[in-house]
Amino acid sequence: MSSERLIYPLLGETRRLLIVNLLGKEANAIELARKLGINESAVRRHLEALEREGLVCSKFERRKRGRPKKMFSLTTDGRGMFPRKSGALLSLIVQKMTSRYGEEEVNSLMSAVSKDFAEKLITKEIQGDLENRLRQMVQLLDDYGFFASISKLGDKYVIEYRNCVFEDFIPHFGKYVCNIDEEITRIVAGEVNIDWKERIAEGDKRCVQIVSPSSPRDCPNFRRVTHIYKFTTPNTFQTRQLQPVRGGE
Repeated sequence: MSSERLIYPLLGETRRLLIVNLLGKEANAIELARKLGINESAVRRHLEALEREGLVCSKFERRKRGRPKKMFSLTTDGRGMFPRKSGALLSLIVQKMTSRYGEEEVNSLMSAVSKDFAEKLITKEIQGDLENRLRQMVQLLDDYGFFASISKLGDKYVIEYRNCVFEDFIPHFGKYVCNIDEEITRIVAGEVNIDWKERIAEGDKRCVQIVSPSSPRDCPNFRRVTHIYKFTTPNTFQTRQLQPVRGGE
């Protein structure tokens, strides 16, 4: 199988070929139509669809002669459609760090990374009682791409993640991935009990997290359950609005 065949198949053959032919360069509709041997109007229609999906962007380029040409190129998301092997490289890095510094030190480092990620992910003020804060957190996670939802079961809260945005890293960092979700929950909810019922990292179809408030006896800082947590970190992650990609011709 060639590298071209690894591009997201749901794009359809024509749009997949357009993506491949825009890799590493800019081109206009006429050039792409000539390259693919298809109608120029069909190429423009597909390019417009790819632009709506955020995979392609365009700009007008002035030429010495004639009218400006509309040039197309891949966005960051468009380039992200191509194979990435960062997980394998990071796995080697973690293995080397573990052998040199020991597993305890690596666990401590990954815990710090989880906390930093959590604070950058949450981009707005979280306030209210425990239930309201968890619902606000779940909305942020859903916007980020976790396809998250929350329901109440007695005095406990069931948080479901139908997608893991870190799934590509699970084969290499499975035991660390869930720590990020836990850190986000603890930052927002304070001292709570977290019990995992299902995990994508362990082969389940979804992640299910049960969150319950700690009793005052178990939690000396129990007042945090009604705190207001405001994040002011300017360097935050952007969320991507996921849109269905339609098939091409």
